[in-house]
Amino acid sequence: MKKRGMTVLLIFMLLCTGGCGKEDENKAEAAASETLDIEENNRRNSDEKNLGENAGRDNEAEGAPGENQNGENQSVSIEGMIKEQSFEVELEGWGKVFFVSIAPSEGNGHPGFILVKDGETIYTFPKTSETTGDKFVEVSAVSFQDYNQDGKKDVIVLVTYGNGESTWKEAEIFLQENSDNMFYLDYPDLAGYRVEGADGAGPGFYRDTLLEEYLGTQRLTETVGQIAPTWPDYIDYVDGLFGYFSEKQQIKRFAEGKDVWAKDVEFADEIHCFTVASMGYDGRLTLIVSNQGGTGFYTYSSFYQIDENGKLKKLKTSFEEGSSEPDLISEIMTVYSSFSMEGIRNYFIVYDQLKDSPDSYVYRAGSLYVEDGYVQEIPLASQRVLYAGEDYSAHITSYDCNGNELTEEEYDNFPFSYYEGMGLTGKSAVFEWMDVKDIQEMDDAETEKALRQVYEKFSIKEN
Repeated sequence: MKKRGMTVLLIFMLLCTGGCGKEDENKAEAAASETLDIEENNRRNSDEKNLGENAGRDNEAEGAPGENQNGENQSVSIEGMIKEQSFEVELEGWGKVFFVSIAPSEGNGHPGFILVKDGETIYTFPKTSETTGDKFVEVSAVSFQDYNQDGKKDVIVLVTYGNGESTWKEAEIFLQENSDNMFYLDYPDLAGYRVEGADGAGPGFYRDTLLEEYLGTQRLTETVGQIAPTWPDYIDYVDGLFGYFSEKQQIKRFAEGKDVWAKDVEFADEIHCFTVASMGYDGRLTLIVSNQGGTGFYTYSSFYQIDENGKLKKLKTSFEEGSSEPDLISEIMTVYSSFSMEGIRNYFIVYDQLKDSPDSYVYRAGSLYVEDGYVQEIPLASQRVLYAGEDYSAHITSYDCNGNELTEEEYDNFPFSYYEGMGLTGKSAVFEWMDVKDIQEMDDAETEKALRQVYEKFSIKEN
């Protein structure tokens, strides 16, 4: 959810926190744990016909189907009702209701699902076409849990079908409407996959048929336990369909392309490091590989991103071939963020030191930004130190980017005064660098872990 409705949200979050958010990997584990508890409750209330694989009752839904918690019969009697897969459950916005599974009237139809309260049908869940070439066998599992991690309980159903030779399970997932869930605003092209339910007395549910297709093709429909943690993976999958890749996906692809960017270098190889950073606000991570050394203290850097097709792409730069480039191997850089109609841009203050003769050193100060797959360096000021005369004393001359002479102090402060004069406030960008040699013998999984560790150390903080 990077360059759509969520782009503005991402930018806002980055600016508020001054850093890059990292993924919370505990949600899927909690969902899977809740599902196991639900499965155990469900098994205790299944009859022998259920084959012991129900996943379904909410922890609050005690008692046999059709009874309340005091054991009083609620007289839930619906034609075609599958009693062993019908449960009393508490749902946000609905209160305590009965979820009723209904067998199809014809063998090649789909089962139906409704909510019942006080003997009345108050909601009919989304349903696809009534007939299929395959035969309905059973509703094999029902689970109530917050599958899409938006704070509201959803319903996961597994239905078994057969063709006379074999049987298989298909997932039907009913996601409860939530005004805070911006999924279909972020992916308007997927609206055609959304199947609505009948209007009722509470918040509706919808089915995402692309999600159900994804679970089927990934063979994740044998148990609810398989399905429970898959929402983040599904979002990554959808991102990939539209050329948007999560941080996790990008790092994985960086690791898979290690043979391209982690090669040995034959020049300026005294230091050869890499880092991963979020240089802009387009959701793309930048892998920087930099090497430095030689008698002239030359530095060369390569920048990589993952393109819209999920491929490793080396970025073009404004650097002049054969010339020394900024010395990027630094743990901290000052960064200024500018706001304009074109968006937000981060200017990272960079420096370069070059020995251009035995008696002369050149120092450069500039800024660097990454935008639209291009790396642009902006020269700000330069300084030459020449050691000459009988006493070999230093003769220092400094100039700004317009050729105006500067004092030594003005040169030292020029990048800051330049951007602060534009009304911008400096922040500190923190980088973690790792030696390329440390990962050259690693496999993809180990490399991915190393890249992730490096990226987790990156941040942009207020001074």
